[in-house]
This record gives sequence, structure tokens and C-alpha cells, in this order.
Amino acid sequence: MKLAKILASMLLILALVYFLTQNAGENSKVFVDLIFKQYESAPVSMIILGSLTIGILGGYLSAVFSVLTAKSEIRSLQIKNRKLTEELNDLRNVAIDEGIYDTEGGEY
Repeated sequence: MKLAKILASMLLILALVYFLTQNAGENSKVFVDLIFKQYESAPVSMIILGSLTIGILGGYLSAVFSVLTAKSEIRSLQIKNRKLTEELNDLRNVAIDEGIYDTEGGEY
């Protein structure tokens, strides 16, 4: 639930940044040279918005995978803890004198 709230707030921030960048002037055009494509006159505000969006989505996906990994580890540790607790309870319930007098020769 916490991650959903964070995602909603990030989307709201991105929407606000997008509307704020709509007021940028015409002088804010730059040349962008990507490996696979070149842009002659790209607005600086859209470059900032795009990089911010990619960074936020990357961070969000990283956080989601981290939380899912931690939850699966917690689940496996809880199962292991339950098994060890059951084994300990079984060992506690074994009769106390069950193996005291057992020797190889049968003598006491």
C-alpha cells in the first residue's frame, strides 16, 4: 500500500512538472545526440521531464523488486522457523527416561 501511495505521488509530481514546463520559452531548444537518434532542437524542459520520468520509474521498479525479494525471504524464514519450532516441541515431549538405561551390553 505504501508503494502505491508513493507511485501516486510521483505521478502527481510528474504531471505538475509537465504542466510547468509547458510555459518554457522558445529559446530553450538544445541539440541532443543519442546513440540511435539525434534531435536538432529538443526543448530542455522535455529532456529534464523525460530523464526525471525514467529515473523515477527505474527507482520504483527497483524498490518493488527489493520489497518482493524481502517478503519471499521472510516467508521462507517463517516456514523454517515453524519447522524448527515443531521439531523442538517434539523433542521436548519425548519421555525423559526413554533412552537412559539402553546400553550395548544390556547391563544397567
